[in-house]
Amino acid sequence: MSANPNLPNIADADIPWQQAILDGTSAYYSELAGEGRLRPVWSTFLSHLPQQHVTEHLNAKQQALARQIRDNGITYNVYADEHQGAARPWSLDLLPFILGGDDWAVLEQAIVQRARLLNALMVDAYGPQEFLRRGLMPADLVYGHAGYLPQMQGVKPASDVWLHLVAFDLGRGPDGQWWIINHRMMAPSGLGYALENRLSISRSFSRPFRDMQVQHLAGFYRDTIDAIRKLSPKGEQARIALMTPGPYNETYFEHTYLARYLGITLVEGSDLVVRGNTVYLKTVHGLEQIDGLMRRTDDQWLDPLELREDSQLGVPGLLQAARTGGVVLANMPGAGWLESPAMHGFMPGLAEHILKEELVLPSVPSWWCGESPAWAQASERLDNLVIKSTGPNRKGRVMESVMGSSLDDIAKRNWLSRISQHPSEYTLQELIPLSRVPIWNAQGHVEERAMMLRLFAVTDGQGGYKVMPGGLTRIAGDQHGIVSMQKGGSSLDTWVCTGQAVDRSSNLKERLQAKDLKELRRPVSSRAAEHLFWLGRYTERASFSLRLLMHAQTLLEEEEVLDTTTLGFLHELCGKQGLSSEFDAAAPVNQDDFEDDVLNRIWYKTGVGGQPAMGLAAQLNGLAMVAGQLRDRLSSHHWRLLNDCSKVLHEPTGAQALRTIPTPALERIQLYLMAMHGEQSDHMTRDYGWRFLQLGRQLERLCSACDCLLSMTSMPGRAGEHGLALAVAMADSTITYRSRYQHRFEWLPALDLLLFDKDSPYAVQRILYKLNIVLNQLPGDVQPLRTLFEGVYRNNRLPEGLSLESLQPPFPAETGRKLRAWLADLLDTAYKLSDLVGAQYFRLADQPDQVIQGR
Repeated sequence: MSANPNLPNIADADIPWQQAILDGTSAYYSELAGEGRLRPVWSTFLSHLPQQHVTEHLNAKQQALARQIRDNGITYNVYADEHQGAARPWSLDLLPFILGGDDWAVLEQAIVQRARLLNALMVDAYGPQEFLRRGLMPADLVYGHAGYLPQMQGVKPASDVWLHLVAFDLGRGPDGQWWIINHRMMAPSGLGYALENRLSISRSFSRPFRDMQVQHLAGFYRDTIDAIRKLSPKGEQARIALMTPGPYNETYFEHTYLARYLGITLVEGSDLVVRGNTVYLKTVHGLEQIDGLMRRTDDQWLDPLELREDSQLGVPGLLQAARTGGVVLANMPGAGWLESPAMHGFMPGLAEHILKEELVLPSVPSWWCGESPAWAQASERLDNLVIKSTGPNRKGRVMESVMGSSLDDIAKRNWLSRISQHPSEYTLQELIPLSRVPIWNAQGHVEERAMMLRLFAVTDGQGGYKVMPGGLTRIAGDQHGIVSMQKGGSSLDTWVCTGQAVDRSSNLKERLQAKDLKELRRPVSSRAAEHLFWLGRYTERASFSLRLLMHAQTLLEEEEVLDTTTLGFLHELCGKQGLSSEFDAAAPVNQDDFEDDVLNRIWYKTGVGGQPAMGLAAQLNGLAMVAGQLRDRLSSHHWRLLNDCSKVLHEPTGAQALRTIPTPALERIQLYLMAMHGEQSDHMTRDYGWRFLQLGRQLERLCSACDCLLSMTSMPGRAGEHGLALAVAMADSTITYRSRYQHRFEWLPALDLLLFDKDSPYAVQRILYKLNIVLNQLPGDVQPLRTLFEGVYRNNRLPEGLSLESLQPPFPAETGRKLRAWLADLLDTAYKLSDLVGAQYFRLADQPDQVIQGR
């Protein structure tokens, strides 16, 4: 350990340090130390750590942080990750990145200036185009860029604000100079992750966070929503939504997190419809006007009428609504050309002519190859430059950056030739050796990683911008890697310590009036209602399949030779659930073949032979997929249950290839499903979304109960002891039967429990009673549903001639046929009810407009 007297006492603690960090021999700018001294902010931070057992202290905090990230369901979708799948836990390091007051004063001034300049460029590019006429930059960089939208020419948004929320990526060079590396203008990401990082790390280091007067972030998020409201004609009454591309987007978690934190509705393009240049949200009540959209969908996908016609993410007519002021789009479409790396080379001249100011911070040195002198100059030093695409290609894709230093002589000549043929398509940039920030690694050591800082600014609605006093700091995945979350990078919380008073205001409203309460209830979109409906159905379907598999296992293990009648009954039920091939009475299978068939299908998450997947694994996978669509409406615990349950079944391989029904896995799934039922029954708000979930559950229960009873009564002998035991087990009523009747399984008590018992949750009459309640609680005109349902409900009375007494053996064959006809009618009605609910509530585009007036 260094004995340098300039280091604080923490240097004598038991933290494993890298000596190069402390003595300043690193080749990069160290954010932690320089010239043998810890930087002041880090000296203060480290002085708050215990002097003894500090390694164990930090390791324990790191483990607690990892648990918190998992428990909160914080994820980031990594498309190329073959090991963890698309969604992996968000990567957050324990130590924050700390900025002092001097650094922050420069950065804040630079970000405000750059945001004002870029917004002015948007005003001019889609208006008078003075900067092009003056030759301040080539017209090709505007008109030739795919991000410039001619459809927006001549548009004048409210207060001339094109860019409501902007972001900039910054890096610090070896001399301590900050450089602006990227502009993020279309739909900048990171706000949600920055907030989650703050909440997590401020808890881990609450004392230094308080004592170092770290600036809070809540005010910035409040300003973000207030800015959109200021620019809307409705002002404070404006209804705002966050528009997401959907759950397969890499940052979908933060979309759901932001929407929940900001108290606005999360919507996808399919949730919205444009009528008369006004944007509406499709809800279960009808169409509800949306006044502002904080969008996270890139420009080209916004409107299939005017942009990419193959877009499934946008809203037909959205651009026209934005042009006419029917909705405030934050940001306005058409800013993609500002993100071109070629823009950086022209920023100094543009700032001087438009703002009459010099840039506070420089952009990374850039050469657009479309200018012959620039290309000639840069081509001579390709080894020290980065090759970038000037803009996206016709399909909206951007080439990955290529390091000139990584090219051999042949590759270098090939690139020089390629650029010479289409020079305007390429931009060369200086490679900035990024500064290193300290992290706490898995081995319990301090080490340094390359870092890049993303800062955010929001409009004040009057021509100025406010900068978030913090940001999203991203770091490389290893000591020599590239700063990229998609390539294994991580993130840090960003602390700004200015010595000024801390804004401790909250994003919460100070006082709510009675009139506010109804307005603040979240609307239930048609899409959310549909997914909740299917969440209920899939939960019940998986529970039924699980009971069926577990009872099948018991029968097959206890009975060396199962009688053919019971085997046929079991086979028919399994076939209906996709757990086996379909039952064919003309070609019955033997017990061994049936067991092999069940084992072959239990693992399938996709269909067999082109057929849709229906087995248990596929049903659990369907649950997880629906959960992914509902992250903004489910608790983190509920979402994690749904997601984790789908990962339990793993097909054995190698030495374990001799397969049996996986009892331990089924028992784990049973616990998961029981917990899901508890979450859905006891821990969800009883809004309209919950009612659709309950409707789905009860309809699926009715289908399963009718299917089971129809199969049991379809052939003589199936209602024997084994068959009745199977039917009672499918109704999850075995313990009730044994404790109530204390008798072997017989027809009459079993039928009472399966059909007539209004206290049994899986009895047909109980299900009909619950369906009647939930149908009456649905929004809007429920009469079409009631008319259909009352054809079988009849005030909770069975058809004439059907009663427990009339079904007491021996009963006439006509009574049996009447029972089966009624069960078939119930099953058919359940399917028709499902279709009618979908047509009435989930597909509003097919219905006449039902616009909700006012809020």
